[in-house]
Amino acid sequence: MIPRHARAMTIVQSLVGLLLVLTPALLIWQHFGMTRVFELSPRQSYGATVTDDRHENGKSVASLVRANDALVMRCDLRAGYAWPFCKLQFHLGQDGKGVDLGRFDSVTFDMRYSGESGRKIRLHLTNFEPEFSTVGDWNSQRYNSVEFDAPAQATFTIPVNVVRTADWWITAHNVPLEKTYTRLDNVTAVEISTGSVPSGQSITIEVRSIQFRGKWISDTTLLTWLVGAWIGCGLLGLSLSLLHVRSSLSASNARVELLDAINKALQLEARDLASQAHTDPLTGALNRQGLREVLMKRLHVAGHVDEEMAVVFMDLDHFKRINDQHGHDAGDEVLRRFAAVIRGEVRSSDKLVRWGGEEFLLLCPETDVAHAMTMLDKLRAAFATQDWPHGLRITSSFGLTSLKPEEDIGAAIKRADGALYRAKANGRNRVEIA
Repeated sequence: MIPRHARAMTIVQSLVGLLLVLTPALLIWQHFGMTRVFELSPRQSYGATVTDDRHENGKSVASLVRANDALVMRCDLRAGYAWPFCKLQFHLGQDGKGVDLGRFDSVTFDMRYSGESGRKIRLHLTNFEPEFSTVGDWNSQRYNSVEFDAPAQATFTIPVNVVRTADWWITAHNVPLEKTYTRLDNVTAVEISTGSVPSGQSITIEVRSIQFRGKWISDTTLLTWLVGAWIGCGLLGLSLSLLHVRSSLSASNARVELLDAINKALQLEARDLASQAHTDPLTGALNRQGLREVLMKRLHVAGHVDEEMAVVFMDLDHFKRINDQHGHDAGDEVLRRFAAVIRGEVRSSDKLVRWGGEEFLLLCPETDVAHAMTMLDKLRAAFATQDWPHGLRITSSFGLTSLKPEEDIGAAIKRADGALYRAKANGRNRVEIA
């Protein structure tokens, strides 16, 4: 028995020694190497073209100059269309067949931007999905987008997880709440577009390369393998120690505690990342994915919803006029203050959701219609006394209903939405009950 145990302990020690060598080696390799790259450049242009808003009856004019080391889009951005734009398109596929970019976690640009006012750029990734998309109908493809300020340096990197499915596409195609996530497994086009900048200027965007970068093995997968290997070795060594060597028990317990601490640290990081993914970055309210998680947690804890809940659909009155007259930056600030006023008036248990654009949803557990009406009157009064940008007077229309026990939340949201439309039709700045 003793020689057999000695041989087993020798094997365990060899495995631990191997892991001590492999763990830093794999982590360093994963960090500095193990990288796969998908590149868009003049060498791999995928039929690059430019387009502008003239097909939307706008007046902007885009042109493309092809050089050996760059694709240069020149844009004469003119007023005429509500959201004037020029964009450079890379066509990755056709007939519904694209490229899987979901395996990449960052995008590195070698790009130069020049313009007279503002430096905002949009990245669009269109994803063909047979459930929603039709061959030949460009707007039917899932429209994933992010807008950012082009930095002064030519080379910069953004994470892929900041890209979100556009709210207008979700609304236009009646996408179910559980399918509103970003999807990049069949991307047919990558677009670089002018962003929310003033018209009446000439803009040049010079693209030398766009590189989608990712790891052949993700951080999470590698850490899972390593932690699993360490746990396996730890448990094997602990078992042998408990059977034959009482003196090694303390060291084995320390190893298990270390691994447990690593697991807890990874869980905390995962929760922080999940929280960011469930929140609207502009207003701090929940997004639709965050709403889905809240509802799923309530059902998971109780099995069903057995108390009355007030459901409120609200919409800023004349919000488009604010954007048209004062610009999108003023509109964004109004949305931020609007959400802040609501959070200051409601309870911590109430959940505010940015539904899309200027529309918000408010869920108030254990609240009947009468108490909800009192709360909404307080909100309207708070809006009236709030200091808004440019001295604006901001009002809101509300649709109110009650979610009964065991009732489907979708039916209640639909009733509240109908009540909101009645409130707007009846003069705005009022509450209608369904």
